[in-house]
Amino acid sequence: MHADRRVTQQDAPPRISVIVRSYNRLGALAELLTRLLAQDHDDFEIVVIEQSTVRPVAELAHVTRLARDARVRILRHPPLGGPGARNAGVRASRGDLLVFIDDDDLPEGNDWLRLHEANFSDPKCLGVTGRFIDDEATPSAPYVNLARARRHVLSFNILKWQRVYARTDERKHVESLMGGNAAIPRTTLERFGLWDECTPIEDEPSLAYRINEGKRDDEYLLFDPVPRMIRRLDVPGGMAKRTLSGPVYAKRVFTFLHNVTGHYFPLRFVLLYPAYLYLVAYHVIQWICSDSKKHDTLARKIWATSGIVLSLIPLWTVWLGQWWYRRIRFGEPPHRPVLERRQGAPREGLRIPLREAERAPALTSRVA
Repeated sequence: MHADRRVTQQDAPPRISVIVRSYNRLGALAELLTRLLAQDHDDFEIVVIEQSTVRPVAELAHVTRLARDARVRILRHPPLGGPGARNAGVRASRGDLLVFIDDDDLPEGNDWLRLHEANFSDPKCLGVTGRFIDDEATPSAPYVNLARARRHVLSFNILKWQRVYARTDERKHVESLMGGNAAIPRTTLERFGLWDECTPIEDEPSLAYRINEGKRDDEYLLFDPVPRMIRRLDVPGGMAKRTLSGPVYAKRVFTFLHNVTGHYFPLRFVLLYPAYLYLVAYHVIQWICSDSKKHDTLARKIWATSGIVLSLIPLWTVWLGQWWYRRIRFGEPPHRPVLERRQGAPREGLRIPLREAERAPALTSRVA
């Protein structure tokens, strides 16, 4: 595997750093690198946080050949977890604008980077999420209630649970960012910090919580349906979220709620605590029925759903006891990882060529 290239102080940083998290998907990573290297953009690097524990020889050789391109840096790490790997990629990157994509996804089109970059002609834009599509043959996956999806895209409900709807088609200001098909200026992360690493799931909201709390009234996060990312849901490897059992998935959601949501909204969390139990039950059942690959037959869905309904309260009691034990013994887990400001870097603004800035579409645009 290609080692990290030495970067000298004389090297000018690229305008864009594409940050890729990769874990046990070297074949898919090679496909992604091929697409990224074909991007019609004149100034970008690719930083791969490669954490694989299984490295097939042929796939490794393919990735190694692609890594000979001077724009690619592959950094080997032991498994870091989702937010840990993303934070490591940010700290290793050199670009003014950071664009995020995982090894099981693909950018659609060779103008993907330019489309993301164009949004930051407005310095008040703190971050952008693009549209998700399921495959190249089907441009969008329709929602049963498209109007509701447009209304709630990347927003938080009263329990501060993130509503995604990232396959919708309306450009608008939003409350949150996704971890893939997202573009964030380095200055945003220097100002608000990185992603909390004390959760095994739902690692995106911690940053959004802080941005919404600290941004100025004229600053915003944006959902832009024009930069599109293909989600390859059946690629094996990675965190294997879709093959978990119901109780394991439920415990991960429990951990997120107690370590992240409870930290940023303690009064709300305490006052509405029973509602969070129902949130976990509802979300896990929804996941079993619509997203889980482990529960792929009607019988398995019924069995798993029944199991969650009957076991969640005793499991919750055990998890809560374990959580309190760790808190008493080790204290509160750390939050708001810091990104140090680069020496000599401007405090605000991106180096976007005029021709890119002129391509930014109006906020009211909608994609068919």
